[in-house]
Amino acid sequence: MFGGWSVLIGALILFITFDYLTGIAAAFYRGELNPRVGFWGIPKKVFIFGVVALAHMIDKVYIDQMGDPLVFGEFEISVMVATIIYYLFNEFISICENLGRMDMNVPIPLAKAMDILKGQSYYEDKRRDNHD
Repeated sequence: MFGGWSVLIGALILFITFDYLTGIAAAFYRGELNPRVGFWGIPKKVFIFGVVALAHMIDKVYIDQMGDPLVFGEFEISVMVATIIYYLFNEFISICENLGRMDMNVPIPLAKAMDILKGQSYYEDKRRDNHD
């Protein structure tokens, strides 16, 4: 379904699992633990693997129809790899946010990277959370 086991699939499993666990820990820490929200987090994570499987199928159909993988310049492009990388970044941002919700310091370079990727200020959100 995913074209065999790869480091990217292993990384995605690790990131998704760690995000889910840090989300539960952050909710518990803040007194916001809600079994319903936690339950619905599981299907959402499973759907990520469904999207990755669909992206892999797009790659397979393209190769089947065109005979070769999609190439841009010198680079072979894979929809599945791009999809996995997107979800890795997304999960990583969520993990950092969860750590922040537990009042754990997030290294400044990570906070700045999160600002850029999210298009908002992590520090502004943190200040607002502390003053509410």
